[in-house]
Amino acid sequence: VRGRKDAVILKDELKAMKRVLRRLGYVNKRNVIEVKGRVACEINCNGDIVLTELIFSGYFKDLSVEQTAAALIVFGCEENPKESPRVKPELDILYQQIMDVAKRVGTVFQESKMNINVDEFLAKFKPAYMDLAFNWCKGATFSEILKGTDYFEGSIIRNFRRTEELARQLVMATKAIGNTELENKFAEVITKLKRDIIFAASLY
Repeated sequence: VRGRKDAVILKDELKAMKRVLRRLGYVNKRNVIEVKGRVACEINCNGDIVLTELIFSGYFKDLSVEQTAAALIVFGCEENPKESPRVKPELDILYQQIMDVAKRVGTVFQESKMNINVDEFLAKFKPAYMDLAFNWCKGATFSEILKGTDYFEGSIIRNFRRTEELARQLVMATKAIGNTELENKFAEVITKLKRDIIFAASLY
């Protein structure tokens, strides 16, 4: 009986997800994958749909490489430091724009009968490391970005590496749809992130 209930729940969730994808334009009425769906398929992170929506809204078009890295680390961050993050005003604006899209996506999930807690969904998008990623890509040293924070060095390194991997996925995603401008921008994010101690081979 339990197996039958699980199957029903899974079927309902699949139907709800199809409604989400159709409503946001990832598949058409015949469930054929559209361009947005092709991009989302290349992305594996918290909020893949939110990130795809940002790409197609033109969010990244006018951002600098450093701002782009700061925005991406919101999606690469899986740890929440105990201290409240300090985010410079120009980056806080970018974060609020991400959250606006996340709220819209969360509403679509809810209206499509997805089994989701919108507050928990929104809590996945964390600004904690935005300043650090921005400053690192500006050329700051590891000791310089650590100043004034209580973040664990290992946590910073893990989040930067996740963000670099996400940028790799986005290079492939934008290449798949022929967006050379964004492809090059995400490739430059990789170049600016991947340096020094953060990407050094382990000594242990």
